[in-house]
Amino acid sequence: MKPEINFPNIVTALRILLTPLFIWLVMGEPGIMVQFAGLIFLIAAVSDWYDGWYARRYNKMSAFGRFFDPLADKVLIGAAFFVFASLDFFSFWMVFVIVGRDILVTLLRVVADLKGQPVVTSRLAKWKTALQLTFLCYIIGVVTLKNVEWFTARVAAGFIDALLSPWIVETGMIVLTLLSLITAGQYLIENRHTLRILVNGSLARTTS
Repeated sequence: MKPEINFPNIVTALRILLTPLFIWLVMGEPGIMVQFAGLIFLIAAVSDWYDGWYARRYNKMSAFGRFFDPLADKVLIGAAFFVFASLDFFSFWMVFVIVGRDILVTLLRVVADLKGQPVVTSRLAKWKTALQLTFLCYIIGVVTLKNVEWFTARVAAGFIDALLSPWIVETGMIVLTLLSLITAGQYLIENRHTLRILVNGSLARTTS
């Protein structure tokens, strides 16, 4: 699969490049750096919608773009989950399930593309990604507001902390973790022929 340089793929690449900047800002000093982190993540999240819309609107869709776009999503989302787990918003084990599922699916897609049998992203998997971005935008939005002095001075004490209560955050993460497991199983079942190719290829190499 040959990389193709066009506007949607450039936007997708920028989303990956924004990821380390987001990590640096959100892990920085409270205040303006965290506010900029919220802005960066919002730009990255909007770019996910925009590059897909542009590719469909102007007929710029390609095999590379169909692989590259979800890969960029996984990089951004996985990094954000690890950052917030390190900040004790939720447990690491759920992040490992979510990211592990994405690594598995990415490897599956690579093998399938090499064999000329590309994997089509399911509707449920698209909803999963959309829900992950929505959940992360919620957390980042609340964290950003927590670092805006004029806002915190005008709301009741404990209001922002209540928006990040374990009941809300942990429940959201449990739902996303279950969706990751369900869509992983869906991919494995629907692409079992690719898994057979991978296993048979591995066995052939070990016995030769």
